[in-house]
Formats: sequence, structure tokens, C-alpha cells
Amino acid sequence: MIRETASERNTTIPWSVRRATAADLEAILSIQKECPEAPDWSSSIWRRTLSGDQTGHPLRVCFVAVEGRLANRGGSLLGFSAGCCAGELSELESVATSVSARGLGIGRALCSRVMEWCREQGAQATELEVRASNEVALGLYRSLGFVEQGVRRRYYRDPIEDAVLMSADMRMTADATEFREK
Repeated sequence: MIRETASERNTTIPWSVRRATAADLEAILSIQKECPEAPDWSSSIWRRTLSGDQTGHPLRVCFVAVEGRLANRGGSLLGFSAGCCAGELSELESVATSVSARGLGIGRALCSRVMEWCREQGAQATELEVRASNEVALGLYRSLGFVEQGVRRRYYRDPIEDAVLMSADMRMTADATEFREK
């Protein structure tokens, strides 16, 4: 089966980014299932992330990209991102864009929004890991100011693959993380 992305069809889908809520759980799980490169979080992990409870550590957040210019007016979910912050260190934990909406800048906007939130929480650095074969994600992260720090051998399963460890100095990436919504 061949799937076209939005950029291959040369179409523009208006979209916006907002903080995720518990009502987004099923759509997030659907996109996660569609994107094998996304971490396979259980629904209970997502429920805790989406609960908005910020009493524990690390602090965690999730954003979604929603079809339409007004994020609070419904529309299909096009992607999500999740991150956590523990003091001066944060992590971009997960980013996924629906296959049908790739090529529109949604992944960049979702990453940027998590990084902005982490910076607001006091983070000075953000870390992540990414499959060594995921050239698209590696290029995106580099463009956002991430640099390679090392490799975790055989970190991923199905298929077994190395993870590239990356980090960004949040004090140096303020301009790189500005994003646009279509």
C-alpha cells in the first residue's frame, strides 16, 4: 500500500497547536499505533501524562496539533509531542505526526512547543534519543539545535536498532525553536 503525505499531494491543511487533554487519548493512541517509530506508551502512561497533575517530578506535558486554525474548535488530531522536565534537565520524550499530515512543519512545531515549555520550567538542556536509521527525525533535531552525544547500542526493538543520543542547550536554541502554525 502506498501512502501519500500532504506534501506529496501539494496540499495545505490548516492546523494549530494546543496543550493536550484527557479527551485526546484515543486519537493520540491511534497516531502512536500508526507511527511505529513513536515510543509505544501504554494508555495508563498517557492518562497520567494527560491528567495535568503537576505535583510529582518530573513535570510532564503533552501538546497536540489539531486540524483547523482554532485548536479549541474540534478537528482531527494530526500529531502529538510529549516532554518532561526535572530541574535544569528536560527530555523530548515522544513526537509523532500522522502519516497523512507529514511535510507540513507539524513535527517541528510540536518539538518547539515542548522545548519552549521546558525552558519556561527552568530547563537549561533538553535530551532525546532517536533511532539511528530515522534520518528525517535526525535532520529535524539537528535543525532545532540538537547535537549528537553518543549511542545506546541495541536500544530499540522491532527491529533491534541503536539509539542516537542528542542534546540541546536551551540557552542557545531560543531562536531555533520558534515555530509557525499554518
